[in-house]
Amino acid sequence: MRNKKNIIKVGYLLSYDYSYIFTSIKQIYDHVDRIVISYDAHNKTWAGNDVYIPESFFTEIKALDSQNKIIFYKDTFFIPGMQPMELETRQRNMMAEKLGKGGWHIQIDGDEYAYDFKKLAQFLRKHRYLLKDPEKKAFNFQVTFVTLFKQNEEGYFVITPFDEKCMLITNAPQYKYARLNHNTERVFPLDYYLIHQSWARDEQEIVEKINNWGHKNDFDTSEFLQSWKTLNAGNYKEYQNFHPLDKTQWKELSFFPAKNIDEFIVSFAEKHPQKPLQLDVSFTKKLKLQLRNLF
Repeated sequence: MRNKKNIIKVGYLLSYDYSYIFTSIKQIYDHVDRIVISYDAHNKTWAGNDVYIPESFFTEIKALDSQNKIIFYKDTFFIPGMQPMELETRQRNMMAEKLGKGGWHIQIDGDEYAYDFKKLAQFLRKHRYLLKDPEKKAFNFQVTFVTLFKQNEEGYFVITPFDEKCMLITNAPQYKYARLNHNTERVFPLDYYLIHQSWARDEQEIVEKINNWGHKNDFDTSEFLQSWKTLNAGNYKEYQNFHPLDKTQWKELSFFPAKNIDEFIVSFAEKHPQKPLQLDVSFTKKLKLQLRNLF
């Protein structure tokens, strides 16, 4: 751990869905040490399409950055001839370098909401002894997605049960496929929910998403879009085992009433409060790790 002041560092990839980041940052801001927001210097998505981020966005971000934690990182993230997923992984690695060595690295997307983040931050600070010598002792933590699939006037259709995992935190950021690290020898699951707004957007945004994100070439996006458009309150229970890449990841849908995403987060947090987090190793192993990192 090279910098004791920067224990928890967060990176965001900014693109066509930039507006969601405000909800995301508000969940974590008070409990992190540094935030880097990266975006393409030439206003391109990974697919090479144009993206417009208004100047007012940066003004609003600066206005909420009361503790001067946020850094904007502009660079060339689109390269003709490279696949979108290659470019996503490349940008994540470049952003990790910008965040700097040491500390816990969290790469979170703008439409992901880590509610009651204080518990996760306390866990990471408590176990900061694991940050020593990350090149030799890499530690990674998985959390559980709560994926929102569609929204109507009454609420949200949500993927259940909550089985989908997300590799979110590492002390050794060397990404090989999106957020998946090269070193996965030590991967620990955390009983922590990460709300992912994902597909709960209007149709125009869905079209923009499937035409520009890292997975755009990985499945039949036209078929998926049609299936998404067809879903409604009368047929959502018929959607079973329907994940476009691994069908069993999305077993079924449940409905959660809420007027908007803020109300959903509050309501979901009441029904599913974040639990106290534990490092899933034996007491003896934990003690050895603590002692080893003292020297």
